[in-house]
Amino acid sequence: MRFDDRLRTVMTQPVADSHDRTVRWRQLVDLLSRPHDEIDPALLDAALTMVRSGVKSVARPIRAATARSIAGRASEPRLIAIFAADRLDVAAPLLAAAPLDEAGWATVISSASEEVSDFIRTIRGDAAPPPAGAETPPQPAEPAPSIGDMVARIERLKHKREASPAEPGEVVDEARPPPARPEAVSGPGLFRWECDASGQIGWVEGAPRGALIGRSLPGDEGAPRELVRAFTDRLPFEGAPINIPAPALEGEWRLSGIPAFSPVDGRFLGYRGIARREGEPDELEPAAPDLAIGADAEALRETIHEIKTPLNAIIGFAEIIDGQYLGPAHRNYRLRAAEIVAQARTLLAAIEDLDFAARISRGPGAGQAATLADIVPPLAEEWANQASSRGVQLRIAPLNGQARLKLDNDLANRLLKRFIGAVIEAAAAGELIRIETGEGRGRLTISATRPASTAHLGDSQLLDPSYSTAADGEGARLGLGFALRLVRGLARLAGGDLRLSQSELTLILPLVRG
Repeated sequence: MRFDDRLRTVMTQPVADSHDRTVRWRQLVDLLSRPHDEIDPALLDAALTMVRSGVKSVARPIRAATARSIAGRASEPRLIAIFAADRLDVAAPLLAAAPLDEAGWATVISSASEEVSDFIRTIRGDAAPPPAGAETPPQPAEPAPSIGDMVARIERLKHKREASPAEPGEVVDEARPPPARPEAVSGPGLFRWECDASGQIGWVEGAPRGALIGRSLPGDEGAPRELVRAFTDRLPFEGAPINIPAPALEGEWRLSGIPAFSPVDGRFLGYRGIARREGEPDELEPAAPDLAIGADAEALRETIHEIKTPLNAIIGFAEIIDGQYLGPAHRNYRLRAAEIVAQARTLLAAIEDLDFAARISRGPGAGQAATLADIVPPLAEEWANQASSRGVQLRIAPLNGQARLKLDNDLANRLLKRFIGAVIEAAAAGELIRIETGEGRGRLTISATRPASTAHLGDSQLLDPSYSTAADGEGARLGLGFALRLVRGLARLAGGDLRLSQSELTLILPLVRG
């Protein structure tokens, strides 16, 4: 059968569901990647259009597997350009082995996404043409930046956004005046504070200043050990109990704070945080983005962007070796390459989560409200497969699929996937994990059985980013502590929280009222 006939046969085959569309899409990509005799240009255009229009209906893992399967073989620039417009982890193996001339690369880069364009420039160096529509730079393109260059660039970015560092002995609010914050964040049961490196409070909002200014947090008699230890180690702390004798503030308060460091020399400047009266109910309103962390979030995102490009290049080249796309490779090399891919993808997953957290720290998106009916069914299948592979029993109670969350689909999906996935990873073979939901006071609660391996741990230990259970093993993408801490941080940015008890872990998310 002639190539035209085979292509036409695949293009005209009937499709009844998403599975059929995916199969046809993969067959078209496979055919278009193979050497062929002369082909009707109109038919080729139609086939490429069908591939391009079908991309969104194909799951990302399948797109990535398809790209790997044709790496080193595909030479049609317009086909490769379709993948170049996709995510970098999908396109990297195909681009790293693409046998294209200069005209072909120009076609590919004209369609490439920003991160893929950066990747192409990384692997091709000075030979890579600039993206279509870009101004011609006066100097040749620079090579991929070194770590030192990246650090210097980030420091320059932060210098533009932050004031000069404090002199020794100055309090934090003198070193960097706190930005204006919405009045809604403070109330009779909540105030904000900042202190210098010695722990002496120098700025307060939402409470009488005279009762707090000059007070030394770690130096007070009866200061909790966790607070003193946090100051000693320059670590964040949360919920540290402290009594304030002033009449207007009398009673027990819970202090939470994060350390502040000089952007120039890394010198410790002090802490900033909030204090909540013990027993004060949480309204779970979305936290207003603190403009003081805006520069840090943007600098973090720039760092992540600089790291992802070479990391994806590593993944792409290692997958070429592992898949022998450019020729036979010794078994030991393939095993080592597969190990590199696995570890690099673990790191990439963590980096993407941090990138997401940095992005929404400027304020959660205003996308369409998510519903459980949209999110849970596909995730439930993924959780079931994950539990089955680990020998864990999973029971998901019936839920209200019409409950509308006060956050968009992307954030809701990521929160639930990370939360339940981390719990399953920490469970031992044969253990039963129950997933239940509840509603009340404008909140949705998703509770999961606490894995037995964590029963002996306190909250701070369980949320330690370095903590991993024995069940996590080498195949776990993230340790349990890292995953739960990330989930809690994302939930709080969206106006929710993560609560821990002896029997269960509970994710709390805000609901749309009315």
